[in-house]
Amino acid sequence: MRILLWVGAAFLLVNAFGVALVFVSVPGQDAGMVVRLALVGAVVALPLWKWHGMNVLRTWGNPATASFTRRDDPATGGVVFDVRPARAARMPALPLFAAGGFLLLMALLVGARSTGAFIGLYIVATVCIGVGCSFVLPGAHDRKPVKVSVSGHGVQSGDTGVPLNSVTDLRVMHGGLVVDPDPLMPGPGGVPIASIAGRHMGRRQAARGYAVTIRADGESQSSVLAGGLTEDCARALAADLGKAIESERAKRATAHATVGVPS
Repeated sequence: MRILLWVGAAFLLVNAFGVALVFVSVPGQDAGMVVRLALVGAVVALPLWKWHGMNVLRTWGNPATASFTRRDDPATGGVVFDVRPARAARMPALPLFAAGGFLLLMALLVGARSTGAFIGLYIVATVCIGVGCSFVLPGAHDRKPVKVSVSGHGVQSGDTGVPLNSVTDLRVMHGGLVVDPDPLMPGPGGVPIASIAGRHMGRRQAARGYAVTIRADGESQSSVLAGGLTEDCARALAADLGKAIESERAKRATAHATVGVPS
């Protein structure tokens, strides 16, 4: 797969070089070239930076299964969980992106001579890239490696921090739904929430879109601690975080009891 990615990147670079030569060789195309390049740049830049597609690229080489490791943190006396998300599902997004990139290059090449051809190719390329994005961008905001720290001060993950005594809920979620393996309706016809959550996207992508969230006492909204996880990893992480929180609470209770005992 990595060889195919490198071959595809080389192909795009060669074609981009050819397009640049055409722009240089055709006189009187400066204004039109700027407009076309701006349109092409917009359709590439928006998914990458506006909709967090860079997180998808940064984790493109990750395994298909998320994982985490736990280690002691001498600085705080607590523990740290190093979480590695699963990569986004490459199929069917990869061929759609390849087709969209090729069509954008062709649009730039042909557009130097025909505005109508550029518009037609640009629209088709935008559709291909848009459909591809619909497979990989859901959950992209949280698909990044994180360090979740649990100590006497609280739970910290990136910009999310909750004091230890304020932690109320740790949940495994998928697309805003709390994941429960039990059926919504009892009986043999019941459907698990995890199955419903995956019906709006490809199964492989849905299986890599779980998140562990935390809610503080007195707040209605939960905050994401780690995202882009597979279900088994998310459940194990939530369970281990819960144990670590209870352990830190027990340490604090013991310390307070020791301080309160007269010598």
